[in-house]
Amino acid sequence: MIDIFIAFLALIIAGLIFRTNARKHEINEKTKFGFLVPHKKLEQENLEPEAAPTVNAADLDYTEINRAWRIADMHFARGNFAQAEKWLIKVIASNATHTEALNCLGVIYIHQNNPRRAELIFKKILSITQKEPVYYVNFGRCLYNQGRASEAIEAYENAIKLDSMRPARFVSVGQIYYEQKNFQKALDYFVRALELDPNNFEYLSITAQLAETVGDTERLHKSLKKTLEIDPYNEQAKAKLATIQKD
Repeated sequence: MIDIFIAFLALIIAGLIFRTNARKHEINEKTKFGFLVPHKKLEQENLEPEAAPTVNAADLDYTEINRAWRIADMHFARGNFAQAEKWLIKVIASNATHTEALNCLGVIYIHQNNPRRAELIFKKILSITQKEPVYYVNFGRCLYNQGRASEAIEAYENAIKLDSMRPARFVSVGQIYYEQKNFQKALDYFVRALELDPNNFEYLSITAQLAETVGDTERLHKSLKKTLEIDPYNEQAKAKLATIQKD
């Protein structure tokens, strides 16, 4: 099924099927899902792909593939997803195992609210390599968008196993548990995120709220004390801390 989908992309670039309606990117370090879009400056040459390629995709050499990838990557970094998609399909038609191009295309489909198509892309990537945590993160995003929470958690956990130094990955899992009202598990993951980014005010606030919800007074006290270190004039934290100490 996945290989058929990749073949379909190749037909698009050959001009035989109508045009479809985009690097490594990862969930943003916030409680809302998003993407970090790092980018590099690229030369401004011939940035418009030809409407109908004059050569077959199979005839493209690596120089042309690399050029197409650089242009696709630049368009993606600028948020020009329509142009990026054209060039990414051109890359993939020539090299179906170009995982960075596949990843970028999968992200485009997520932005287009087409998680099923994105899922096919990320399954293809993970059949090629299981060594890049960002691919598992973005696969988790597809699954999450389809309401498949348990599978999304598994994908994020696979990313954490490969690289446990990114707080956003723990936040992503914690957010799912929070939405499931499993507040203790949510707290566990936000605490781990906070250990990696101890001055993150948002993580502190959520951790304090969760600690209060589950009755973890010690964690609540720590979170409020840290909050006041960062923001000494936070009246809400002062009042809550005073209540705890009084009890």
